[in-house]
Amino acid sequence: MRSHLRYLLLDGFDPETGELALRVSAHGGDALGPQLLRLKLHLGRHGDALQPLRRELTNLVQMPLPQLWDRGLKLFIRAIEDELNQHEGRDARRYMWVQTQILHPSDERRSTLNHPVQRQVEILWDWAQRLDQEGDGPRAMELVERLLLLSPKHRSALEWLSTLLRNQGMVEEMLDIAERWLAVEPNNPEALLRRGEALVFLERPRDAMDAFQAILKGNPLHAAAHLGAAQAASLQGSDPFPHLDAAMELDKTATISVLQETFDYRVSTRQTNERGYAVDDLPALLGVSSAEVRNYTQERHLPLSGEAVREVELSRWVGIHNRYQLLPTGLHWSAPTPRSLPG
Repeated sequence: MRSHLRYLLLDGFDPETGELALRVSAHGGDALGPQLLRLKLHLGRHGDALQPLRRELTNLVQMPLPQLWDRGLKLFIRAIEDELNQHEGRDARRYMWVQTQILHPSDERRSTLNHPVQRQVEILWDWAQRLDQEGDGPRAMELVERLLLLSPKHRSALEWLSTLLRNQGMVEEMLDIAERWLAVEPNNPEALLRRGEALVFLERPRDAMDAFQAILKGNPLHAAAHLGAAQAASLQGSDPFPHLDAAMELDKTATISVLQETFDYRVSTRQTNERGYAVDDLPALLGVSSAEVRNYTQERHLPLSGEAVREVELSRWVGIHNRYQLLPTGLHWSAPTPRSLPG
């Protein structure tokens, strides 16, 4: 593969320092592979502000500055300098638009330059899709965020960004986007589901339950909402089985997958004088081998508190695994009867 330039993306302008930040995505051929150049141009100085970029392109891919980039950057710089001469020209908020500008090396149709805002939104959307298809989720996510600077209520962008953030494990950011999505579509079940998932992860099960219940109010047959409600109930120490039974009826495969791979068997509430069991005592209590206990704690998400297991969490874990036959054989165990009843 020959060396070639992919895009130039403006990252922002600092009116205090006069620095215009940008990045260039390029491919350095078979020898170098994908390359990403980050650079700051210093505006307001004598000489050619683009010279550092020309020099770096020569070093990176042995190519001159494309004509479209030369013209586009000069127009951007002129617009920035005009802003600086305005009243409150040092206000950084005046330059948020800079982050929304992307240039293709030769195709004006894929460059935001000189296009109306709606067309710029479409161009950024197209670039984000291309990057996502190439497996570059973080860069796709970044472009969707910049698209939302131009169109803050873009429903599809909010939905897609929430999915990208979820895939990257950025839960707090996903919650923020879900809230923005719900401001546009208050009863959207997918937005409510994202909000609930984030709140579960952030250990706010009561708020999460409200989101899942809002979905079920409109659609009682929503399997993922039942799973989320079961998780929220379980974390609070409440009975998860009505929702788990419903989820199992609606989508058995997905429910079993969640219970085996991602379900959180912890209980966030704590009682005084709780009973716990040392890990070394579990083989005798459960009638299994030490190796099986290690499998339960390391692979099947049996919660540990140090070197012990809380009785409430052990009961929940065993109850779910027995009820839905998640183990090769059921466990013949129930919590021992306390020697004295609380009273």
